[in-house]
Amino acid sequence: MTLHKPSTAVGVALAILAAAAFLKFAGQSGLIDGDAGSRAVMAATGLVLAAIGNSVPKQLKRARSSLAAERRVQAALRRVGWAVTLAGVAVGALWVLAPEAWAQPLSLMILGAAFLVVVQAILACRIRSLDASDAPAGG
Repeated sequence: MTLHKPSTAVGVALAILAAAAFLKFAGQSGLIDGDAGSRAVMAATGLVLAAIGNSVPKQLKRARSSLAAERRVQAALRRVGWAVTLAGVAVGALWVLAPEAWAQPLSLMILGAAFLVVVQAILACRIRSLDASDAPAGG
């Protein structure tokens, strides 16, 4: 799922907010169990995160100065995409399957680990680009 137009992104955001509002209303009015609404919202949030992670490597970026720079950026985007996608799937599954007392801290740990992978990928890409620019031009 790639969101090329801002109107598409706004539509998806509005759909998520409407679903969350409906589930909260349904939980408060007794149509669904008390924590089922929050579980559904968190599971849906995990799936949205997985969809966003899946689209990360597919986004078009500006052209780089060299083929090596292109490879570094694409490798970093793939690593980030995998981390965010797997974190989203894990968070969604946790909120569906695990008790709420376990789902909340474990999902935060998973999202924190994905964040660290993203930071590591960015820093590794930047450090390698600095190392490549310090290399002698003659080979």
